[in-house]
Amino acid sequence: MFRYAEPDTFVSLRAFRDDANEVFAKKAHRIGESLDTLTDEAEQGALKAANAPFPVVFAPPVATFTNPDKADEASLANGLALSVECDATPTAARHRLESLLGPATVVVASGGEWPEPGTGVLQPKLHLHWRLTEPTREAEDHARLKLARTLAQRLVGADASNTPMVHPIRWPGSWHRKRTPRLARIVVLHDAREIDLQDALERLQDAAKAAGLHEPKGAEGASTGTGEARETAELVRAVLAAEDYHAPLAALAMRLLKSGTQDGQAVVLLRGIMLAVPIAQRDLKDGTPEPGRWQSRYDDIPRAVATARAKLGERPAEAAAPGGEWPDPVDFLGDTELTGAPVLRPDHLPDALAPFVFDTAARMGVDPAAVALCAVVAAASVIPDEWRIQPRVHDDTWTESPRLWGAVVGDPSIMKTPVLKAATAPIDRLDAEARDRHAEAMRKWREEMAALKADKAPPGIGPQQPKLDRHLIEGTTVEALTEVLRRDDEAKQRAPSGKVLCRQDEMSGWLASMDQYKSGGKGGADRAHYLTLFNGGRYVVDRIGRGTFAIPNWSACVLGGIQPEPIQRVAKEAADDGLLQRFLYCLPSGQGDGEDRRPDAAALARYAALFPALAVLRPKTGFAELAPEVRHKPVVFHSDAHRHREGINALVKAHGALPDASPRLKAALAKWPGTFARLALTFHLIAIGDAHARGERPPVATVLTEDTARRAAAYMREVLLPHLLRADALLFLTRQTGHARWIAGHILASDDARETGRVTLRDITRAYGALRAPEHRRELLEVLDTLAVMGWVSPEPVENAARHPTGWQVNPKLHAVFAVAAAAEKARRQRAAEEMREAIRRYRAEQPR
Repeated sequence: MFRYAEPDTFVSLRAFRDDANEVFAKKAHRIGESLDTLTDEAEQGALKAANAPFPVVFAPPVATFTNPDKADEASLANGLALSVECDATPTAARHRLESLLGPATVVVASGGEWPEPGTGVLQPKLHLHWRLTEPTREAEDHARLKLARTLAQRLVGADASNTPMVHPIRWPGSWHRKRTPRLARIVVLHDAREIDLQDALERLQDAAKAAGLHEPKGAEGASTGTGEARETAELVRAVLAAEDYHAPLAALAMRLLKSGTQDGQAVVLLRGIMLAVPIAQRDLKDGTPEPGRWQSRYDDIPRAVATARAKLGERPAEAAAPGGEWPDPVDFLGDTELTGAPVLRPDHLPDALAPFVFDTAARMGVDPAAVALCAVVAAASVIPDEWRIQPRVHDDTWTESPRLWGAVVGDPSIMKTPVLKAATAPIDRLDAEARDRHAEAMRKWREEMAALKADKAPPGIGPQQPKLDRHLIEGTTVEALTEVLRRDDEAKQRAPSGKVLCRQDEMSGWLASMDQYKSGGKGGADRAHYLTLFNGGRYVVDRIGRGTFAIPNWSACVLGGIQPEPIQRVAKEAADDGLLQRFLYCLPSGQGDGEDRRPDAAALARYAALFPALAVLRPKTGFAELAPEVRHKPVVFHSDAHRHREGINALVKAHGALPDASPRLKAALAKWPGTFARLALTFHLIAIGDAHARGERPPVATVLTEDTARRAAAYMREVLLPHLLRADALLFLTRQTGHARWIAGHILASDDARETGRVTLRDITRAYGALRAPEHRRELLEVLDTLAVMGWVSPEPVENAARHPTGWQVNPKLHAVFAVAAAAEKARRQRAAEEMREAIRRYRAEQPR
């Protein structure tokens, strides 16, 4: 029964006189590495009680305490069992309770006897003990266990004095000496049998309700009923505030599984939420430190998910991972030598983009991820900024618009400029057509104005001067940008989408030009203007000599290429104001020769037709442009789509807890919940615009589907995240995870890990000296926790839940995904090196001697 008692808690080995109200013996035993010493001391205590000259009962509570001197409820450390003293109708009581809870772990004949009314047949009095799958540690859990014991007692008329966990209870192996001495003995032992407290409590509550029993007063705080009744946001808040862990996590686990989330992904998500709890608050309960409180709940999450699955009467699709199905491992290292280059798949993108992306990349011989990023940002730039999406279910104060910034980082050999030109070619056409229309409109306007002047019309009479529609700007300044985005009567230009695409063929020049006309330090006024450009919204311009005017929406998408050395210099010299963290990055893999063939005409035509359709797509009214100040109801996520949003949030929180994560990386990831909403909305509207362009029935505009959210989440997790980590390592010249990177590489390279499917603490510490010392054990365990959150490993169960695991199962998908990709990347580099050597050899052979 003490299998899961936490180390350094105390068992109160107590014996009492049966013929007098006094303690016979009292000794505190500290729980250590083994329970053998507890068994020995209990045996000695029972023997001493048996040999006393007067009746003595050896009856330690089945619980542990925080100190060796007291055994009261205020000192309770661990409740270990749901125990019931069946002194009346013991056989029927046992049958009733075991029909509700399943077989007891231990059934003890206490030595007393109960005469059956009418027949006088004697039945042995029974003590029933169900061991908990984990001990209670917190006050609310102690209250739940006490409530469960109370309900069980009331259902069968058992001894009410035993409902507190601190109540003494006779141990088997001791003697009952009230009358004829009888040995208290175990009559049934199911050593593997355990119960989950919350499940047991719910069963007992249902049975009590059916029997017309009311829960005892003061049990409200112990009831689990509030767990499922609370909104999901409130459950998450309770965890993040460290107010309560057990009930909210159990309720969230059930909701995730009911929504179709796989077991492994549910574990990753819940652990991500737990990792977001501030470290300083994790072990505080009502302001009182409770060491190990957070860790025990974190370690228990796989079991909580498995319990929720069992309640649903289902089995996970696979049982390979402890606690559920193996999730897809996350590439959190950003290292092609370890995990290979991220692989873009067609299902990462909207159907309207994928054919163009892969056809263009194949012909150019470039990484499809570079074409994809440029195409996505380009499409977002022509979508009217009136479109908004509400990321959360109920909070309508937070909305996002389809506004994205992208940067392709690499040497000139990766063909940044051709990729940019290809992806933005439809916008060039929109701009060229707008200039042609404007030129014709200006010609007519001049003719009308000339006619009015000839007729000597009064000043101010005549048509308004036509405005030039702008979708694209290049090499601009803040001053020039204000002229494009202003919408007052004096404006000469306008942005029909409420924003423009700021295309920078070489971003280093754009970044260097900030404040070039001003005196002062780096990162001044212009940078501040560009920072707000990412957020959109009303913007007031004050210019000396030009007066004041308001821009209804200061907004732009930014897309460009930059070489590694200039962006490293910018990152080093510029103020850490978050400008670089606003970008989605792509660091393409090596350049190939490309395919010498004709383009896929259908793919190019579909891509080109998308942009005019997006440019005129308006919320609610379909295609009618309304005033910029008019706000429409935002698009919302389908209920099934929220789990993908929550998965991205959990991933962000998990990365924030990585060892050695740079502050700049954390700042970039902090924008990802909003970026996911923007990207998902862009994908959603691309599908609608594509349907209109093809004459098909479009999706419902007001609700973003689960499939669209899945695509956006997969694109961010499997493509954009690895590229962001590569950018972080490149820009700031530091690995975001020193220890995690080494251990992950060890797992991928280890033949033992591949063959046995597991890795142990001993394996790691023997191979990695940096974390070998005992004082680094906690740091090592935190790294492995991170790897578990990322889906690389899963801790093996331990007999004592209070102890840390010593072995981890390795996700078999690692070698099927990353190792193969890494091998392909290694082979590609070898081929490139061989081709270079061959070219040098041919060159030398051709030179005259």
